Amino acid sequence: MKSWKAILMGFAAGAMCMATTPVFAGIYKVVQAQLMPDVLFDIDGKVVGSPSNQPVVNYNGYIYVPIRFVADSLDCQIAFDPVTKRVTMVSPEPEVIEKVVEKEVEKIVYVDQSDDPDYVVYNKLPVTVYRDGYKIALRTIMMDDEEGGGKKRTRTYLTVENTDISKVSLMPYEAKLTLDGVEYDVSSSGGGRWDDNWDETIKKEEEREGYILFDGVDYDYSKGSLEFQMRVNDDSGDTIEDIRIDFKK
Repeated sequence: MKSWKAILMGFAAGAMCMATTPVFAGIYKVVQAQLMPDVLFDIDGKVVGSPSNQPVVNYNGYIYVPIRFVADSLDCQIAFDPVTKRVTMVSPEPEVIEKVVEKEVEKIVYVDQSDDPDYVVYNKLPVTVYRDGYKIALRTIMMDDEEGGGKKRTRTYLTVENTDISKVSLMPYEAKLTLDGVEYDVSSSGGGRWDDNWDETIKKEEEREGYILFDGVDYDYSKGSLEFQMRVNDDSGDTIEDIRIDFKK
């Protein structure tokens, strides 16, 4: 477009001289020029020639092109003011092409099954349960090498982390392990039924690890749950919270 402007401005002067010679014969100099009807224009890949009434002119070694023809070819507005002797050409407004791009967005649907007592999500170990101010992780379940009272015992290993509360403590006394619908109570064997770590409170920003023992567990299971209680103290008094951790093998 810039190269066209240089050519067009050159022709503007020449075109005005030629077009107005009869009217302004006493003002403008009469010149001799050569018409060049065989000149072609390559405009945006389309090759065309100018109309016969708008010829290309060779004057004094310079090529003058018909500005109106070029303006029309470029969808420009063209006007000549005979008072000010000014040629005005206005480029068209750029065409705005709106392109609709369809983007596939992953849709996540949350289904609230809280009213269904039989709806349980089982996750593979380790499983972490988050509560207000603390979290509990059931890390693993494994058979004990030792037998207590003639029964094979199973250890459930837990980690309790106090993140933002005065103090908490795990209460293993009435813990219950359920595997494939079969319930197991805390080991009845004397001594070592749970880790001594659970006898101490866990203060803010502390973490405690330990186990709870269960008797006669069939380790060939597919899913289960571990239930126990937590004592929580938030400086306003103690409260007891029930904890249930569901898992699968």
